[in-house]
Amino acid sequence: MKIAFTADDANDLESVVSYHFGHCSYFVIVDITDGNVIKKVQSIENPYKEAHNPGELPQFIHTLGADVIVTGGMGPRAQEFFKQYGIKPLVGAYGKVKDVLKEILEGEYHYEEARSSSHEHHGPHHEGENEDIRRLKLEVQDLRKQVAELKSLIMELKEKMEQ
Repeated sequence: MKIAFTADDANDLESVVSYHFGHCSYFVIVDITDGNVIKKVQSIENPYKEAHNPGELPQFIHTLGADVIVTGGMGPRAQEFFKQYGIKPLVGAYGKVKDVLKEILEGEYHYEEARSSSHEHHGPHHEGENEDIRRLKLEVQDLRKQVAELKSLIMELKEKMEQ
Protein backbone atom coordinates (compact mmCIF):
# COMPACT_ATOMS: atom_id res chain seq x y z
CA MET A 1 0.00 0.00 0.00
CA LYS A 2 1.17 3.52 -0.77
CA ILE A 3 0.00 6.47 1.28
CA ALA A 4 0.53 10.03 0.06
CA PHE A 5 0.61 12.77 2.71
CA THR A 6 0.43 16.49 1.96
CA ALA A 7 3.34 18.25 3.66
CA ASP A 8 4.64 21.71 4.44
CA ASP A 9 8.26 20.58 4.27
CA ALA A 10 10.45 17.86 2.73
CA ASN A 11 11.55 16.08 5.90
CA ASP A 12 10.08 12.68 5.04
CA LEU A 13 8.42 11.20 8.16
CA GLU A 14 9.31 14.31 10.19
CA SER A 15 7.35 16.54 7.78
CA VAL A 16 4.33 18.47 9.04
CA VAL A 17 1.06 17.51 7.36
CA SER A 18 -0.19 20.43 5.29
CA TYR A 19 -3.66 21.79 5.84
CA HIS A 20 -4.31 22.79 2.24
CA PHE A 21 -4.17 19.92 -0.23
CA GLY A 22 -4.04 21.92 -3.45
CA HIS A 23 -1.24 24.25 -2.44
CA CYS A 24 0.91 22.02 -0.23
CA SER A 25 4.64 22.36 -0.89
CA TYR A 26 5.42 18.63 -0.88
CA PHE A 27 3.97 15.16 -0.86
CA VAL A 28 5.47 12.49 1.37
CA ILE A 29 4.96 9.08 -0.19
CA VAL A 30 5.15 6.12 2.19
CA ASP A 31 5.29 2.62 0.73
CA ILE A 32 4.14 0.00 3.25
CA THR A 33 4.28 -3.81 3.05
CA ASP A 34 1.33 -6.06 3.88
CA GLY A 35 2.85 -6.51 7.35
CA ASN A 36 2.73 -2.73 7.97
CA VAL A 37 6.48 -2.37 7.59
CA ILE A 38 7.69 0.86 6.01
CA LYS A 39 9.48 -0.09 2.81
CA LYS A 40 10.27 3.34 1.38
CA VAL A 41 9.69 7.01 2.19
CA GLN A 42 10.25 9.92 -0.16
CA SER A 43 9.41 13.61 -0.24
CA ILE A 44 8.35 14.93 -3.63
CA GLU A 45 7.90 18.58 -4.49
CA ASN A 46 4.39 19.51 -5.57
CA PRO A 47 4.80 20.44 -9.25
CA TYR A 48 1.43 22.22 -9.20
CA LYS A 49 1.85 24.21 -5.97
CA GLU A 50 1.37 27.61 -7.53
CA ALA A 51 -1.36 26.76 -10.02
CA HIS A 52 -3.13 23.71 -11.36
CA ASN A 53 -6.18 22.76 -13.35
CA PRO A 54 -8.88 20.67 -11.70
CA GLY A 55 -7.88 17.01 -11.66
CA GLU A 56 -4.16 17.51 -12.30
CA LEU A 57 -3.04 16.81 -8.73
CA PRO A 58 -5.20 13.70 -8.31
CA GLN A 59 -3.81 12.43 -11.63
CA PHE A 60 -0.25 13.20 -10.44
CA ILE A 61 -0.82 11.30 -7.17
CA HIS A 62 -2.32 8.44 -9.19
CA THR A 63 0.84 8.22 -11.33
CA LEU A 64 2.82 7.84 -8.09
CA GLY A 65 0.78 4.73 -7.30
CA ALA A 66 -0.91 6.01 -4.13
CA ASP A 67 -3.87 4.14 -2.66
CA VAL A 68 -4.68 6.79 -0.03
CA ILE A 69 -4.18 10.58 0.22
CA VAL A 70 -4.01 12.09 3.72
CA THR A 71 -4.35 15.83 4.28
CA GLY A 72 -5.72 18.50 6.56
CA GLY A 73 -8.34 19.79 4.14
CA MET A 74 -9.62 19.12 0.63
CA GLY A 75 -12.53 20.37 -1.42
CA PRO A 76 -15.33 18.11 -2.64
CA ARG A 77 -14.30 18.35 -6.29
CA ALA A 78 -10.77 17.07 -5.55
CA GLN A 79 -12.28 14.29 -3.43
CA GLU A 80 -14.34 13.13 -6.41
CA PHE A 81 -11.30 13.13 -8.71
CA PHE A 82 -9.38 10.97 -6.23
CA LYS A 83 -12.27 8.54 -5.91
CA GLN A 84 -12.39 8.24 -9.72
CA TYR A 85 -8.75 7.10 -9.60
CA GLY A 86 -9.50 4.61 -6.80
CA ILE A 87 -7.58 6.68 -4.23
CA LYS A 88 -9.19 7.04 -0.81
CA PRO A 89 -9.06 10.66 0.43
CA LEU A 90 -8.73 11.18 4.20
CA VAL A 91 -9.02 14.65 5.74
CA GLY A 92 -8.60 16.19 9.15
CA ALA A 93 -5.02 15.02 9.67
CA TYR A 94 -2.61 17.18 11.63
CA GLY A 95 0.83 16.78 13.12
CA LYS A 96 3.89 15.03 11.77
CA VAL A 97 3.60 12.44 9.03
CA LYS A 98 5.19 9.79 11.27
CA ASP A 99 2.54 10.30 13.97
CA VAL A 100 -0.42 10.23 11.60
CA LEU A 101 1.06 7.16 9.88
CA LYS A 102 1.44 5.43 13.24
CA GLU A 103 -2.21 6.16 14.03
CA ILE A 104 -3.24 4.66 10.69
CA LEU A 105 -1.10 1.54 11.08
CA GLU A 106 -2.24 0.95 14.67
CA GLY A 107 -5.90 1.44 13.80
CA GLU A 108 -6.13 4.56 15.96
CA TYR A 109 -6.79 6.82 13.01
CA HIS A 110 -9.80 8.92 13.95
CA TYR A 111 -10.03 11.08 10.84
CA GLU A 112 -12.93 10.39 8.56
CA GLU A 113 -13.01 9.73 4.88
CA ALA A 114 -13.28 13.04 3.11
CA ARG A 115 -16.74 14.34 2.40
CA SER A 116 -18.20 17.50 1.00
CA SER A 117 -17.18 20.65 2.82
CA SER A 118 -17.22 24.37 2.33
CA HIS A 119 -13.60 24.55 1.28
CA GLU A 120 -12.56 27.85 -0.22
CA HIS A 121 -9.80 27.96 -2.80
CA HIS A 122 -7.01 30.18 -1.56
CA GLY A 123 -3.45 30.13 -2.80
CA PRO A 124 -0.47 30.88 -0.61
CA HIS A 125 -0.23 34.44 -1.91
CA HIS A 126 -2.62 36.50 -3.99
CA GLU A 127 -1.90 39.75 -5.75
CA GLY A 128 -2.96 42.66 -3.60
CA GLU A 129 -2.72 40.66 -0.39
CA ASN A 130 -1.63 42.97 2.37
CA GLU A 131 1.33 42.48 4.68
CA ASP A 132 -0.83 41.64 7.72
CA ILE A 133 -2.43 38.69 5.96
CA ARG A 134 0.95 37.35 4.79
CA ARG A 135 2.30 37.70 8.34
CA LEU A 136 -0.73 35.89 9.80
CA LYS A 137 -0.33 33.04 7.31
CA LEU A 138 3.29 32.62 8.36
CA GLU A 139 2.26 32.62 12.02
CA VAL A 140 -0.38 29.96 11.34
CA GLN A 141 2.20 27.82 9.55
CA ASP A 142 4.55 28.18 12.53
CA LEU A 143 1.73 27.25 14.93
CA ARG A 144 0.99 24.10 12.90
CA LYS A 145 4.63 23.08 13.31
CA GLN A 146 4.44 23.69 17.05
CA VAL A 147 1.24 21.64 17.32
CA ALA A 148 2.93 18.84 15.35
CA GLU A 149 5.86 18.86 17.77
CA LEU A 150 3.51 18.76 20.78
CA LYS A 151 1.51 15.89 19.29
CA SER A 152 4.71 13.96 18.68
CA LEU A 153 5.85 14.51 22.28
CA ILE A 154 2.46 13.42 23.65
CA MET A 155 2.58 10.22 21.60
CA GLU A 156 6.10 9.47 22.88
CA LEU A 157 5.01 10.06 26.48
CA LYS A 158 1.96 7.84 25.97
CA GLU A 159 4.21 5.02 24.67
CA LYS A 160 6.53 5.34 27.69
CA MET A 161 3.60 5.26 30.11
CA GLU A 162 2.24 2.09 28.47
CA GLN A 163 5.55 0.26 28.89
